[in-house]
Amino acid sequence: MSNAGTLSALIEEADFRLRWFDLGRRVRLVSRADAEAFEAGVAPWPFPYLRHAWTGLLLWPREGGEPVVWFLRLPLDEQGKLQLPVRDGFLRRLNLALKTSGEAQEKQAPAEALDAALQASGLLFEPAPERQASFHARSSLLLKRPTSEHFAKTLAYFEAPERVAWDQLALQGIADLAARWEEHRDLLERRIPELAGPVFITLCQCLESEVIDHRIAGVIADRGRQVMANEDGNRAEIAAAVRGLSHSVARGLRQDFLQDLLTSKAASDGETLAAIGSRCADDLESSELTALWLKALSCTQSQNTFNLLLSDLMYLPAVRSAILDAVRDPERPESVATAFGKFLHGSGPVH
Repeated sequence: MSNAGTLSALIEEADFRLRWFDLGRRVRLVSRADAEAFEAGVAPWPFPYLRHAWTGLLLWPREGGEPVVWFLRLPLDEQGKLQLPVRDGFLRRLNLALKTSGEAQEKQAPAEALDAALQASGLLFEPAPERQASFHARSSLLLKRPTSEHFAKTLAYFEAPERVAWDQLALQGIADLAARWEEHRDLLERRIPELAGPVFITLCQCLESEVIDHRIAGVIADRGRQVMANEDGNRAEIAAAVRGLSHSVARGLRQDFLQDLLTSKAASDGETLAAIGSRCADDLESSELTALWLKALSCTQSQNTFNLLLSDLMYLPAVRSAILDAVRDPERPESVATAFGKFLHGSGPVH
């Protein structure tokens, strides 16, 4: 039986290469140093979300072969660190599976043994479809593999929308394009203003995992503002624009957009407010934006929604500070004070 003290070490012993991804607020690579420190219990998960580390593990055999993907939801303690009893129990289960497979009369491949133990661990989760698609698009780039079979039709639609029906596009093809946005920057900049609504929404959901530049961010923000100005505009497109802008380098552009949004009628939309709280957490370090967001959230959404969003953000020190400043402001709306008081003292379970 292996003496490996971490999952990474055990996977390496099984002759696999490994890369860790975070899938909490978006899809992003986690450095080997950060992953190893987290596994050892000496450092918090760098991107906590809802008091868990939502991880994607990409494994591929050193000697060649098909990659394996694990999606693990690992519980965190009060400091954002891995709960070590959970780690140790999982490692025992994996070690036992490998030992049993090696001793069986009909030997089971290590990958199959590990997968069987994973299925029984209770740590598996299934990411949202757009998150899975983005993960696979990013993984294919990392492994230098070709795009999915759906990419060609997606590219054809963006090049000539009149020749391809938008409802024939597959999610994975759009995710492949989003992951390759730099290569297709000019095409995206030209087409985003005129995309069919469902395609725009899906593209933005995938672009939330990409560090897009000012050019792409600008056309997304422009489209979002056009929808805001239209009484009959699709609010889902505004929430999508928030997500599409959320990881852009264009921080000032994004914060201007969020301020316009939070002072518009669209600020009453629950999906949009949740997108800001979950995807734009860094922007809520701004006292002005936090105050606007809390006002909209407390005035228009349920106490459970308020509790759920704040219970996550209060674990981010800079955002926590901005929230407390807004709550202590003598000029704060009464709705904010009331909702925050119920958040602190409880008003029933939050699911």
